[in-house]
Amino acid sequence: MTSMALALIILFQGAAAARPGVVAGQLKTVAGSPAVAIRIVAVEAPKATVRPSEGQEYYATQTPVSTTLTDTQGRYRLTDIPPGRYFVMAGSTYYPSTVNPDAARVITIGPGTTTDNIDFALLGQLGGKVSGRVTPKPDASMQTRAVISGGGLEGFVEVPVSPDGAFDFGRVPTGAYLIDLYPTPPGMAAFRVRVGDKDVVDLNLVRPPTHTVSGRIVVENGPLPRALLEFHTLQSHVSVKINPDGTFSAQLHSARHRVEMAGMPGGYSIASVRHDSEDLSQGLVVGNADVSGVVITVAAPRQLPRLRGQITGLSNARLSSTKVEVTGPIVGSLETAVRPDGSFEFPTTTPGMYRLRLLQVPELKPMNVVVSWSDTEVQVVVPGR
Repeated sequence: MTSMALALIILFQGAAAARPGVVAGQLKTVAGSPAVAIRIVAVEAPKATVRPSEGQEYYATQTPVSTTLTDTQGRYRLTDIPPGRYFVMAGSTYYPSTVNPDAARVITIGPGTTTDNIDFALLGQLGGKVSGRVTPKPDASMQTRAVISGGGLEGFVEVPVSPDGAFDFGRVPTGAYLIDLYPTPPGMAAFRVRVGDKDVVDLNLVRPPTHTVSGRIVVENGPLPRALLEFHTLQSHVSVKINPDGTFSAQLHSARHRVEMAGMPGGYSIASVRHDSEDLSQGLVVGNADVSGVVITVAAPRQLPRLRGQITGLSNARLSSTKVEVTGPIVGSLETAVRPDGSFEFPTTTPGMYRLRLLQVPELKPMNVVVSWSDTEVQVVVPGR
């Protein structure tokens, strides 16, 4: 057998082993009628030598690998289940009708198999059906999910929000719940709902309108370190990406937002936040319009070290056409030009580990440079071709 044929056989066997399986059956109520719009899940079971009640070895509340709702006849079909050992659950009822996970029956899923007739009945009454709509409907490019927690649920339940904004949790136990959206829209608080015996439908989760807040971050002395820009209110926070040039743009709801920057190294802090001549140190107020031109000034340590070096092994023509780049986890990327004599300098550098390379010199492999709180000198020797 050739090596290529053997590789194809191994590849085929691996693909076959990875094929998911299916579990199907019917769920009934305590009274014996079809259980309609009930959430059915498949959760991973522990290994054969472990009981679910054995504490740290296994937790009964597992993340489902497959979820579905029963139809008008109480039938369900769980798909895309990876090969393995699973419990099938409806609410707190395990197949074959028990609330004790130690007594639950394990369903073994083989590659590409379909396991039918997994029929069981609920051991308790479930409350009403919970469904509604998100308005305005979510951006089509975002995978928005609705999450319900609290009440009689173990953990939480999440369902996708359809492109038209609709969501449906099916029937849930009676009790008080919180419904959230993920990703959470800026300024949107959890929606409270109480579920009884009747359906709770036509819920309307209104996403607050937002406005664009844009500006730039400048540093009084030295490079801008990697950081996360955050806008906080008492009810929410929005994290914003800082572009390499220090600019930013955020979508914020109407409120007073406290401005913070997380993840900066020691010695860095926000010196001021201004919009034109207005001091925003007590918070940025977003009203009913966009806000542009916000300037956040960052104070750096007073005596940052210099990084200087000397390049040898390059012709004068190549020296004049190349730049030195250093990259690191603290400041991202910095560039500087090379002087005619082959020297270069970064006048202020945040201490840390960097990778140094010459942008137009591919024959030189990137080199590690450690910058301490003292000025650092490096020698860069370009190998001959």
